[in-house]
Amino acid sequence: MFRSNLRVAGIGVLGILIALVIAACAPVAQQPSSPVAQQPNAPAATVASPTSAPSAQPVSLRMAILTDERILQPYAYVTGYPGWNMLGLVYDSLFVLDANNTPKPWLATGDQVSADGLTHTITLRDGVKWQDGQPFTSADVKFAFEYYQKNTHSRWTPPVKNITSIETPDDKTVVITLPAPDPSFERRLLADVPIIPQHVWKDVTEPKTFENNIGTGPFKLAEHKLDEFYRFEANPDYFMGKPAVDEILMPIIKDPTTVFSSLKTGEIQATTVPLSPELVKDFEGNSDLKVERGPGFATTMLQFNDERAPWDNAEVRQAVALAIDTQKLVDTVLLGYGTPGNPGWLHPAHTFHDPSIKAVYDPAKAKEILDGLGYKDTDNDGVREADGKPMAGELLVQSNNPQRIRSAELIAAALKEIGLNIKVTSLDTDSVDAKTWPEFDVSKGRDFDLAMWGWSAPVMVNPLRMTELVVSDPTKGSINIGGYKNPEVDTLAAELTTTVDPVKQKELIQKLEAIIARDLPFVMLYYQDGIYAFRPATYGQWMYQQGQGIMNKLSFLPNAKP
Repeated sequence: MFRSNLRVAGIGVLGILIALVIAACAPVAQQPSSPVAQQPNAPAATVASPTSAPSAQPVSLRMAILTDERILQPYAYVTGYPGWNMLGLVYDSLFVLDANNTPKPWLATGDQVSADGLTHTITLRDGVKWQDGQPFTSADVKFAFEYYQKNTHSRWTPPVKNITSIETPDDKTVVITLPAPDPSFERRLLADVPIIPQHVWKDVTEPKTFENNIGTGPFKLAEHKLDEFYRFEANPDYFMGKPAVDEILMPIIKDPTTVFSSLKTGEIQATTVPLSPELVKDFEGNSDLKVERGPGFATTMLQFNDERAPWDNAEVRQAVALAIDTQKLVDTVLLGYGTPGNPGWLHPAHTFHDPSIKAVYDPAKAKEILDGLGYKDTDNDGVREADGKPMAGELLVQSNNPQRIRSAELIAAALKEIGLNIKVTSLDTDSVDAKTWPEFDVSKGRDFDLAMWGWSAPVMVNPLRMTELVVSDPTKGSINIGGYKNPEVDTLAAELTTTVDPVKQKELIQKLEAIIARDLPFVMLYYQDGIYAFRPATYGQWMYQQGQGIMNKLSFLPNAKP
């Protein structure tokens, strides 16, 4: 989930953290660098130009995050960005997504698929060790996948639950048999599911509270102080070579204004926080800073509780969508640094998107729909009545996200114009989560009318994951937080999840896109551009991953060739 947890914090914590770095860390290597900032019409996936020859000094990087991501192990990290990205520094998967989000071998060297698509024979890389020195073997892969099958996790369990069998004929071979061909196997399972060590996890019965951070990844989690910072140290024995950064200190600075001012003054050298639109020109004009920019696949949307009246009525949802000017949101809230939402979910730049599906702004049509439903303002107070009750609702928004707050205010004003009374309620992120997605489990229900919401870029990267947004079965629609139900969608999704032909996949996805655009279980508002600033004198070898940004393990492994 895209979380953008912008909470208020004092500068005192930052001062303490900087003091910690000065006292405990090696000096920062001042490396001359001249990476080229990505321009608006440049390709989506770019790599900043490399720095000059490496300095003999260790490189210590201070990279701010906005909130504590809890225990960085697969069952305890906070779902989504940047927790998932930080998790990837410590843990590896069998494949990895490259700059263009193409799955490439990583812990594995290849995946040989049988002619019928049911058997995958995966060969593991030689010489890989866990961070405690134990050898990594096929037994760990078998154990990890079976552990995720038995111990439910909203992200890892769905891709492994349909595995029929896992065999390990030797230490370097894993043979996985499926009940049906899986078109998402490499992207969703091999390139996403983190492998955990059998010798550490075999007796763990409460995975959500287990405090352990041993992976095979490029960095070791050396220290974590709750709500203060994370400190990572480079893994010198990493199978892809020692990372180009020796240490990453991630101070938790809960006020985005403080984050950006600290970046500008040099107290931090990078951030996981996308640059606020109003700061882009200022930062681009600063010779000490570089800005990387590209289309973002993270989504911002108006989520309905599709089980609660009147939002359970598709025609009401259609009226709401018609009343919202998404281009105005992009122009006003994002200052043009984004793309208006496609009502069918997919980013308009996505190769599977049907360009005939477009958002329509028509408040008059919205009023006409509500009139046709018999929802009228009988007492002339400006609010329509439905079944004798005012058409009112509460719109939840994360208090740490000023852009979403502003968007929510504009949406409430637009809906007032068609006779709906929407109250914007700003709550901390955990409180919004508790009402919309309790315990990150859609089977736990929901308690809200409307919510500002969004999903992180990996959900968009794999278009087949659209099914998880709308399938009614909670074990398959694991991020269907609105409780949307449509038998036609369930049937279409079932076919899609076993279709391996890309042409047929695109056809099915566009059918699903059309249904989503018609039924509108949520209103897609916009996709904000990914805009990230950093100080290249400290480190400049960032890799911009298409739709996702610079925060990924490959950014710290410039010599790796996946």
